[in-house]
Amino acid sequence: MRNLFLTFIIVLPNILYSQIEGYVYGAIDGKDKTPLYAADVFFKKSGKGKTTCDQGRFFFELPPKLPDTLIIRAMGYHPDTIPIAKLDKDVYLEITLFPTSELDEVVIKKKRDNSMFLRLDARNTEVLNAGELRKAACCNLSESFETNATVDVNMNDGVSGTKRISMMGLDGAYTQIQFENFPILKNLALASGLNSIPGTWINSIQITKGTGTVVNGYESMVGLINLEYHKPDDMERFYFNAYASNQGRGEVNIHSGNQINEKWSTGVYAHASTAQFEMDRNNDGFRDIPIGEEYVFMNRWKYQGKNNISQFGIKANHSEKIGGTIGFDPRGATQDNYGVTIRNNKVELYGKNGWTFEDHPYRTFGMIYYAKYQELSAIYGRRNLNAEEYRGYLNLLYEDILGSTIHGIKAGASFVFDDLNQTLLDNIPAGVMQNDLIRTEIVPGAYTEYTYSGLRTTLVAGGRLDYHNMFGWQGTPRFNMKYRINEDMDLRATVGRGFRVPNYAVDNLSLLATNIPWNVQNDLLPETSWNAGLSWYYEFKIANKKASFNIDYFHTYFTNQLIADRDEDPTQIIFKNLSGVSFSNVVQADFRIEPVRGLEIKTAYKFLDVRATMGGMIMEQMMVPRHRGFINAGYVTRNKRWEFDITGSVFGRQRLAPVVLPDMSISQDNRSGIMHNVNAQITHVFKRFDFYLGGENITDFRLMNPIIDVENPFSQHFDATRVWAPIVGINVYAGIRIKLD
Repeated sequence: MRNLFLTFIIVLPNILYSQIEGYVYGAIDGKDKTPLYAADVFFKKSGKGKTTCDQGRFFFELPPKLPDTLIIRAMGYHPDTIPIAKLDKDVYLEITLFPTSELDEVVIKKKRDNSMFLRLDARNTEVLNAGELRKAACCNLSESFETNATVDVNMNDGVSGTKRISMMGLDGAYTQIQFENFPILKNLALASGLNSIPGTWINSIQITKGTGTVVNGYESMVGLINLEYHKPDDMERFYFNAYASNQGRGEVNIHSGNQINEKWSTGVYAHASTAQFEMDRNNDGFRDIPIGEEYVFMNRWKYQGKNNISQFGIKANHSEKIGGTIGFDPRGATQDNYGVTIRNNKVELYGKNGWTFEDHPYRTFGMIYYAKYQELSAIYGRRNLNAEEYRGYLNLLYEDILGSTIHGIKAGASFVFDDLNQTLLDNIPAGVMQNDLIRTEIVPGAYTEYTYSGLRTTLVAGGRLDYHNMFGWQGTPRFNMKYRINEDMDLRATVGRGFRVPNYAVDNLSLLATNIPWNVQNDLLPETSWNAGLSWYYEFKIANKKASFNIDYFHTYFTNQLIADRDEDPTQIIFKNLSGVSFSNVVQADFRIEPVRGLEIKTAYKFLDVRATMGGMIMEQMMVPRHRGFINAGYVTRNKRWEFDITGSVFGRQRLAPVVLPDMSISQDNRSGIMHNVNAQITHVFKRFDFYLGGENITDFRLMNPIIDVENPFSQHFDATRVWAPIVGINVYAGIRIKLD
């Protein structure tokens, strides 16, 4: 009876309202066709209609008075008309328009938002396009989120210069980061992976809240970030970006695409950056930012056949960052100098193949494969971490429809191999300790997913079953639903389980920036959690100006979690399985409006309630602000020659780690202040190049004393992990972009 009731609730809205939906295509050379974006589809009498999305799709309610004539038109194509009689059922159409001339190319231009919520997706997904990424210096992935409120980026500690991201108040380890559906930031890559992804290579970023779908694997626990790089067959023939800042950072990014013939294309990508200035504005004897260099190279290929597409490539990067006391040089270091050296070398091979079937146009088969070798060396004072990792990944995917496009099915199998060899050596006042982590993970799995695409309701329900050679069977159910209340309003719901095997050292690498000993308990278990969320999206107009509002609530509950407990005994850091509760409650509201042509304003507010059992009590998680405010304004002049952007953020107070004072008492001042940050940029666009000038943290808000017991870096009280605000202050930068199409 319950199942019957649920079915009735889902299907009823699609019965009460007659809808029209379909796709608009443009003919190419009289044979092939491509989806038409921004084609107008409307009724002649009532004027009711919509424009098509990126996939050429449209859908809206039929007008109350029929018959009427449906008009379909797009710039550069002959319009078409279709009479629609009064029907008691929904209308589905596939329409092909033909070019108005025999020109080789028809260019259709229409302004699209730099960031948008995907209304057709059942998941809660926001897309950042290339226009959004231009708003900031955007030199690596971590800096690509400066104009976004969903993802937070913070400093890891006060000596290494590394950054971490967080979603829903939880560390970035619980957010799965992919490159075009390849899982890339895993295990050792978490240490400095954000810095090894140049922002100028990225064409778009999709940010999904919640666990996502089972196709992407089992490790997405609170969110999914998918990166789309510029493709070889549609990117610039030559792109050059140079950047320099008053903090001594210089950077060059290059990518180039080449269409070899009708089927083959290739792309070359290169990145080089360096920082050689020793800055110490707070005069504590430590570098505010590390010096060093980074080099990244990638070559990718694409084959476009009649019934198959293949892409493959190789990426390699090398980086070395040196921090610590002024003048520290790892080649001539002495026992009196506190230094930080992080070396990272990585090689990645990846590829994917997709096949279609002429007799079954909706049936596809795909294969994704990925391999990585990485070595990491991290030295914090007298604490050394040396690690080596071999990783392999394979995903096979079959997709088809069940009777009609309303019902879709996906099924597949995956295989993960991860061989990790890791040694942590401590030579601190508490004594010499060595922790080894040597493990080999072998995880075969299978999954299936069903999609129902009604005119008002979209359901995505799936499950996967994986067998972990160390922890046995793991089931991962996930469910996403979108209900279209009307043409301007959507309601979404999601629930799902996540599973990951933690790496206590790399996941908490910043905690090496203390001399507090680690106590790692035996038999650490995998982290498992449930995530559920609701979202309401509304598009409307204010004074005839387009606006939108989105509010969502997400709850994450851990059934097990790796806890770095600093409250039970502040003289040590205890790594243990969860004993008690751990959860996150997040409410985020976003409002957007374009009050005048060319001016876009985005505001957001986020409330975070993140707690876990530590020291036998339910405590706030450290380094998580309960409140965050955000505003971004971007203006583009009518002639497209000038672009202006400014972003302001306010972060509320955070709980800090307790500190053991020299008299062995525990500090009582364990809350941060309120932090604010303002970034701005101006870009002037010429015919073949852009020049930009900007500033980060232009109010020069700084944490003046980020390190505890800085005069004695090898004492048991030294601690550089209580960093809740910038250390370096204002950063003024300038750059140039050169593009040859």
